[in-house]
Amino acid sequence: MHVTNSLSDSSPVHKSAKKPLAGRRILLAEDEGLIALELERMLEDFGCTVVGPLASVDKVLESAQGGGLDGAILDVNLRGQQIFGILPALQKLGLPIIITSGYADDTLFPPPFRAVPRIAKPFRESELQRLCATVFANRLMP
Repeated sequence: MHVTNSLSDSSPVHKSAKKPLAGRRILLAEDEGLIALELERMLEDFGCTVVGPLASVDKVLESAQGGGLDGAILDVNLRGQQIFGILPALQKLGLPIIITSGYADDTLFPPPFRAVPRIAKPFRESELQRLCATVFANRLMP
């Protein structure tokens, strides 16, 4: 049985137990407005602070190089430009990444990036939350 009240929800211990992603700064890159808004809402519900949404590869790279991020969720195509060109730079920064795509077929992704955590659209919120917890929650907080 799950019981909540406003006092227990404000407790830092309870909050982190309930929301393992609380306080994580996640860069969101999505160029489709409605999808971006929905992803932003989901991440905020998970307890994340959203940086973005950003809709261009250049803005993603610039934001990531600025530091202070705990992870990134990147649509594979941003305004007709694929993110694969900037993935090596993001990986070099040590930024945990999840790729979102309308395609689930591994062969559509360049071989060096097939192991990057990925979720195919459309997906359920619970699926995204599990993947975010796996990829982002274990990263040490500053």
